Amino acid sequence: MVDPSVLPGKLRALTYSEMMNGGRAQMDEQAYERELELKQREATLEHQVSHLEQSLKSAESLR
Repeated sequence: MVDPSVLPGKLRALTYSEMMNGGRAQMDEQAYERELELKQREATLEHQVSHLEQSLKSAESLR
């Protein structure tokens, strides 16, 4: 059994923001910039995949 007097205060659940930000309430500027860059790269890759899928469909219809 754990002695409650040695616990560092009342424990609480993390908020959604804290869970998504590694336990911090807010992201720092560098983390925010990285997040934006990753989202941009993701959008670019999704666009490229879409373009490739359309190209494959066009090539298949020509056969």
